[in-house]
Amino acid sequence: MISITKSAAEKINEAVNQQNLEGKSLRIGVFPGGCSGGYQYALGFDEERDNDSSFESEGLKVIVNSDHVEKLNGTEIDYIKSEMGEGFRVNNPNPAPEGVKGECGCGSESSCC
Repeated sequence: MISITKSAAEKINEAVNQQNLEGKSLRIGVFPGGCSGGYQYALGFDEERDNDSSFESEGLKVIVNSDHVEKLNGTEIDYIKSEMGEGFRVNNPNPAPEGVKGECGCGSESSCC
């Protein structure tokens, strides 16, 4: 299950209305986090595909590639404002893989790790 806070839902709905994205769902992508491990996330609008799982939160449909559901289970999407700026924050309670020397999560074949 993936949840969206009220503040994030407001910003997402603003984007849907401003960009004429009716009928599209919020897609969350998860990717290896580079040399130091962890995850990186991508948020965007898309249509549901055959290999997707979907969730409802705050009146929004969220879609995720079914292969990534375990990595995102229990994740909360929030929208924060701070002295450093504002933006979406992905609060994922699942442990992310750590980077391993010589096995770079960024896909590099060099020895950057």
